[in-house]
Amino acid sequence: MRRLRVAFNNEQKYIPITKEFRKLLRACCKCSLYCAEFDENCEISISFVTNDVIRELNAQYRNIDAPTDVLSFPLADNCEFDLNPDSDCYMLGDIIISTEKAAEQAVENNNSTEREIAFLVVHSMLHLLGYDHPDEDGPETKEMRKKEKEIMHSLGYESGEILKHPVHSKDDIKLVEEESK
Repeated sequence: MRRLRVAFNNEQKYIPITKEFRKLLRACCKCSLYCAEFDENCEISISFVTNDVIRELNAQYRNIDAPTDVLSFPLADNCEFDLNPDSDCYMLGDIIISTEKAAEQAVENNNSTEREIAFLVVHSMLHLLGYDHPDEDGPETKEMRKKEKEIMHSLGYESGEILKHPVHSKDDIKLVEEESK
């Protein structure tokens, strides 16, 4: 993978967005890019907001007047990304996460909030890269769900432990295998 720029924007006080947490979310982005076979310089933004803010955005952009866990705003049509001449990176889009909703879902799903937000970032990264889930039984949805599972497994969440070195390159696979021996 080449260069990944992630801009974080924290507009909530529900959970702390620490340096380690940002590092984890960058790893989620990198792993998503690797598994989706996107190997270009790129940049995205991840914003953490309240339920009130995401409800307003959901109403404005999706005509649903209720909070949701995450909104993805891809900046490409048919995966034709614009190049930012200042950074020499393709602009993938924006991810907006309600930390309140994510924490609620974590409890419902018997997950940690960290794991829930990691999944939301993976899910949204796939949206930014052109994946979608228009209906639960369709082939597009099945492909997206397969990629989500692959990425979460590569990150180490299937075993319940986040890997110290998430898999996002062939060299990383060897490193993870050596650590698990």
